[in-house]
Amino acid sequence: MLKFPPTTKNIAIAFATLYILWGSTYLAIKFAIETIPPMIMISTRFLIAGVGMYIALVMSGKEHPNAKQWLSAVVTGVLLLGCGTGGLVIAEKTVPTGVASLLVAMVPVYIAIFEHLGKSMPSKRKLLGLSLGIIGILTLIGPANLLGHGALNLIGVATLMSGSFCWSLGSIVSRNAPKPKSTLMGTAMQMICGGLALGLAALIAGEHLHFSLQAVSMKSGLSFIYLIIFGSIFGFTSYIWLLEHVSPSKVATYAYVNPIVAVMLGCLFAGEAFTGQMATAAAIILTAVWLITTAEKSDARTAREKATSIFANQSPISGVSSQTKSLERDNRSLIAKGSSHMKPLGRDDMPENLQVLPVAAIAVKAKPDGSKAATSNRAR
Repeated sequence: MLKFPPTTKNIAIAFATLYILWGSTYLAIKFAIETIPPMIMISTRFLIAGVGMYIALVMSGKEHPNAKQWLSAVVTGVLLLGCGTGGLVIAEKTVPTGVASLLVAMVPVYIAIFEHLGKSMPSKRKLLGLSLGIIGILTLIGPANLLGHGALNLIGVATLMSGSFCWSLGSIVSRNAPKPKSTLMGTAMQMICGGLALGLAALIAGEHLHFSLQAVSMKSGLSFIYLIIFGSIFGFTSYIWLLEHVSPSKVATYAYVNPIVAVMLGCLFAGEAFTGQMATAAAIILTAVWLITTAEKSDARTAREKATSIFANQSPISGVSSQTKSLERDNRSLIAKGSSHMKPLGRDDMPENLQVLPVAAIAVKAKPDGSKAATSNRAR
């Protein structure tokens, strides 16, 4: 099985997959659930993709995951796919694809909230982004819907927002959770666990009682296949791979492009309207996402500069005094004069902070004969 190192090219391809393919899945979901119950559709989609990938990986020689890795897959699979994607699919029965994509665009805002829980206060830029994100959601829903007089289904909106919140939490947990060395194996495990959770939910909801395979239309069937290949195998694998090599806030920038792709496809192929209210909300939400993701870069740069400053102030060689340089000049002068009383630059003549360096920089290494040799840490 091929491995994909985190080169600039591979990262760019993975981001393009998220930006474009995941943007198109909103319309594919809408078409798929026209004649297939939502949780049955999404559960079957993940189980087919996950089990197929798992079998292929095991047959190719990949090691079987251990218990800790399976437990991690259960947690992240339920959060990301069971609650996250499952919430989106259920919501799309009553929420237009354009509105759904804009609500999902709030994922970077939720991730920023989780990243700062129990830590320092967010920067002013991030706080502004968080505030704008809330304003954007309220603008998108609109006063009429908030008061219960609009056409937007508030239960669907709440389901979608809850799912996005779970997806954000799963993204944070997934980054440091125990997982197999193979990204594809980890993805397959999450899809299996998420698919099983959604299948159980479908049984509890009784979706199987109202489902007939003969009633599935050609459009729903093709959309279902599209979601398995491009949404699950390519899209979700790219997402998990990026989480391993790029910060969650950067990965969440797919929320910039997905709404644009989703709205365009919804207008072209599903006859959905793009109103002035949606345009205003889109501008506010995407501005919020931009503020938060750019603040992440600014915070990282500030942290690096602070660390560099601290290191420079505390470095053992930062206190080398003019006394040492003066002694070196005296030695060179004595050599030039051919003096027999040349004074070597000894340890006792050095400043204390410079004397410490040889001790810190040398590691004692045992030879085969039992003696010891000193080697430089840097050389090792």
